[in-house]
Amino acid sequence: MKFFPTLFLLFFVVSGIFAQTEKAVIVLKGLDAVDLVEGKEVKGKEGISVTRGRFKYLFSNRANKQKFERNPELYEVQKNGECTFMPGVPGDPELWQVYQGKIYLFGTPMCRERFQLSPETILHPEKRPKIKVRNVAIVLYEGVELLDFAGPGEVFSAAQTVDGQDGFNVYTVAETTAPIVSQGFVTIKPQYSFETAPKADIVVFPGGDVANFLDNKTAMSWAKAVSGDAEIAMSVCTGAFVLAGADLLDKKKINTHWASIRKLRRQVPTATVLENVRFVDNGQIITTAGISAGIDGALHVVERLLGTEAARLTAKSMEYDRQPVRKLRRNKN
Repeated sequence: MKFFPTLFLLFFVVSGIFAQTEKAVIVLKGLDAVDLVEGKEVKGKEGISVTRGRFKYLFSNRANKQKFERNPELYEVQKNGECTFMPGVPGDPELWQVYQGKIYLFGTPMCRERFQLSPETILHPEKRPKIKVRNVAIVLYEGVELLDFAGPGEVFSAAQTVDGQDGFNVYTVAETTAPIVSQGFVTIKPQYSFETAPKADIVVFPGGDVANFLDNKTAMSWAKAVSGDAEIAMSVCTGAFVLAGADLLDKKKINTHWASIRKLRRQVPTATVLENVRFVDNGQIITTAGISAGIDGALHVVERLLGTEAARLTAKSMEYDRQPVRKLRRNKN
């Protein structure tokens, strides 16, 4: 056992050597930092440089190098080179933004984009307006369609205000917390039962083997109560039949999966069941078309509550091509 101290000593010595010999990275794509602060983009020269921390700064002339050396805090990247949007995360030396005469780095292009939209609230978190974090209940049951619940869940869990505040607290709920199976190959354990779930501001009813939910009196009683109290009740795909069974769709414009349109028309004859639309917003009640359309419906809710830019950034982070006006192609039979 005596060899362990020797190994630790060797590790620290080697680590120290690497730390000392680690090569500084050229920052700002080699542009002169002094010129950048002064509003110009001028390429620096390898032979005229200064190393500060992990970065190597290049300058277009010796006068600028001397300016930098006299007052480095005026020209070097701010916050020790950390991402301005995500403190503690190293900034990318090639992702920067000049703002009010200072150079800031960012960990990702999305971080920089958020900064460009709201620099003051990102630099000064105390200026951020307080927002309400809404509880989003994603309802599960045996045979629930995977993307019906996972799509909106992804949207709401990813959604933030432009300046980075979480807009939603997302959780799953079912009659009990016993594991349920989705599409025969995914097992999910609900986080809450109907009895223990927090009060929902937004409740999402996905489609799937929805008869398992509709035939359950306890589930339908809960659905009617929670939907009535929620700010928004949203169905995805055949989840519309849950809202219909709870008597929440009468005389409304609604939609569902294209293959279930006729059935929904028969069940809710007073409603207008629309075709070729991704979602329908009735205010408190939102219905969406099939499966992937739940993502569009959720993004619409984000846009309604957090703003257009928040929804756009959420879709961008998911690499989702959001085209809310594009029509679905459906069979006419």
